[in-house]
Amino acid sequence: MKTVSFALVGQNQKQQQKLAELAERRLLEQLPVDAKTLRRAAKYLDPKYLKLTAIAVGGGAALLAALIAFSRGRIYQAAVARELKKQLAPLNTKLDRLETQNEELRQQNEELQKQLKTAGD
Repeated sequence: MKTVSFALVGQNQKQQQKLAELAERRLLEQLPVDAKTLRRAAKYLDPKYLKLTAIAVGGGAALLAALIAFSRGRIYQAAVARELKKQLAPLNTKLDRLETQNEELRQQNEELQKQLKTAGD
C-alpha cells in the first residue's frame, strides 16, 4: 500500500512539474519579450552583476533628479519672465510713444535748422 501511494505522489509531482513548465512556456509566449531578453535581465539580477546594476540604476535616478531640478528651474524662469513681461508692457508702450515723439522732434529740429541756414544766407 505504501508503494502505491509513493508512486501516486511521484506521478502527481511529475504532473505538477509538467504543468508548471507548460504554464511557464505559455506565459513566455504571451510576453512581448523573447527568452534572450529575459536571460539578459536575469543575468543582471545575478549577485555578480547586482552591484553594477545598482550603480546604473542609481546613476539613472541621479540623472533624472538633475533633469527634474533643471526643468523646474526653467519653468520658474519662464513664469518669472512672463510676469515681468506683463508688468513691463505699459512701460514699453510709453517708451514706444516717447521714441516716436523724439523722432518727430528731431525732424522738426532739422527743418528749423535748415530754415535758419537759408534765412541767414
